Amino acid sequence: MQTTKLTLPKTLDSDRLKIGFRAFSAIFAGYLLAATVSGLLAITLPFSAIDNVLTAMMLSFTVYATAGIWAFSVQNHWRALSDLLLLSGLFYLLIRLIG
Repeated sequence: MQTTKLTLPKTLDSDRLKIGFRAFSAIFAGYLLAATVSGLLAITLPFSAIDNVLTAMMLSFTVYATAGIWAFSVQNHWRALSDLLLLSGLFYLLIRLIG
């Protein structure tokens, strides 16, 4: 019997995975960052409660778009994820300390 080796195509190797990883970072880590920034702003802005929530939610769209741009603009694809997750963790800790 003859055995065959299964090999991955070379195009799958680096570029497609890096772009997929950056897209994953932009979508999910960007959403996490936008949610934590929105939560932090909602409890720290000096307006009324409804104005705090509305302002924080409107600004979260800007944060989400900026996180997506950041994920595709950094040199290293691992840094795209780590920076967004570290910022999300920092804002989450601030929420826990303040609220």
